[in-house]
Amino acid sequence: MARERTRRRARRPREQREREILAAAREVFSERGSAGASVAEIARRADVAEATVYQCFSGKQDLLVRVLRAFYEPLIAEVENGVRQIHGAANRLRFLIARHLEAFTADRGLCRLVIRELRADPGAHGRAVRELNRRYTSPALEAIEAGIRDGELRADLVPATIRDLIYGGIEHAVWGYVAGGASIDVPRLVDPLADAVLAGIEARPRPAERAADRLERILERLEERIGP
Repeated sequence: MARERTRRRARRPREQREREILAAAREVFSERGSAGASVAEIARRADVAEATVYQCFSGKQDLLVRVLRAFYEPLIAEVENGVRQIHGAANRLRFLIARHLEAFTADRGLCRLVIRELRADPGAHGRAVRELNRRYTSPALEAIEAGIRDGELRADLVPATIRDLIYGGIEHAVWGYVAGGASIDVPRLVDPLADAVLAGIEARPRPAERAADRLERILERLEERIGP
């Protein structure tokens, strides 16, 4: 039996083995985090010898960076393409908020890993995460800058601060879901989150009291949908 398994392993092309190892690594990193993951466990789930993992990848850090790139690159391509096809700063930001919320539900384990363990890490994978995150959030920065130029958004905004407010606010709002067992309804969260952001940055003038009342109602809706 062991000999037959060895023959099956040997027959698999290198590209297939690499894909299977990366798929197993994504599972293990999602479940156990960076510190808790091991090459031995990744090899076991991929049904390869541990030495085979090291033949394809330099080690756990290389695997982690490859997994993160495989997670981020399709997202980056999607948001870049989406923003190009959407007109208006408000519509672009609404799309980006919706897509970021969807990313949390698509792979909660990897999102938890990125937020909790890797962003502040000064090592190679920490640097890789920061660069990938910079590319991923660049369309939001560009949408804000374009909105200011076109007069849709307030001229006194600091684009990088608004970008950080959007993504940081979303992550804070859904942390209970990412970190634990809280439920989340993405479609019901998109509008109140987007409205809360846009109420403070759109250029069109509103009476101060009306704007304040509107923002208060938006925040009440958001609190109801996020829950405790």
